[in-house]
Amino acid sequence: MVRCVGSDHLGGRDVAGRGDAGPTRTAPARRAVTLIELLLVVSLLALLALFTWPDFATATRSERLDESVRRTRSLIAMCRAEAMNNARRYRVTIRLDGSMELRQQFDPVARPQVYVPVAADWARLPFLLEDVWVESVALLADGPAPVLVEDEIEQFEDMERDFEPVPIEDFEQPIHIYFQPDGTCSSLRWVLRDALGRGVQITLDGRVGRVLSEPVDLVPADMLRRPSAVDWEDELDAEREKWEEAGWREPKEDR
Repeated sequence: MVRCVGSDHLGGRDVAGRGDAGPTRTAPARRAVTLIELLLVVSLLALLALFTWPDFATATRSERLDESVRRTRSLIAMCRAEAMNNARRYRVTIRLDGSMELRQQFDPVARPQVYVPVAADWARLPFLLEDVWVESVALLADGPAPVLVEDEIEQFEDMERDFEPVPIEDFEQPIHIYFQPDGTCSSLRWVLRDALGRGVQITLDGRVGRVLSEPVDLVPADMLRRPSAVDWEDELDAEREKWEEAGWREPKEDR
């Protein structure tokens, strides 16, 4: 019996194995990438990034206004809910430099005029992101609570009038929004503006806590004016004196 080494017989065909003495085939050599080609690709990527990067930056800056609007709406909802749950007033202050600040009553009975920072995690986030500020404010008249008629709210006529917001710098004192334990608060309208000139008008109906937001006209860059910075150290020192008298201690990380 003769044994065939290096070959198999499958269906009458002879399949050569490693012992096949036929001509060997070599794999074709791969073409290498030259240094010039590599530099050309890198240059094209750098050029593409140069043209697209400003668009990415603009998109990020434009999103800050929308996020600030969402945070403002959440702030109002949380203040209203916490005021009712904790039976104490919450105060949102719109400062003359266009920033916003949050405080709560320390003791509604013994120290009703003392307001302290809110220690909850939701209150530690910035309400307005960088390059977003309160441009103007209009104080609205507080009317009677809306009446529910055929599943539609009959609006108080003064709430629908055209109140023109006043530049925040024209006010002599910061504007306070007090959220009461009964769920009501002051009614007002203000405009948030960003560094790109985009703006959103927010209307707060303090009778029921309803918040409406709508875009306003774009302000050209040459006409855009941000409120001047204000030094609040003296006001903060006065607050700290009240906190000390009331027995409330400011957390070390907040000092």
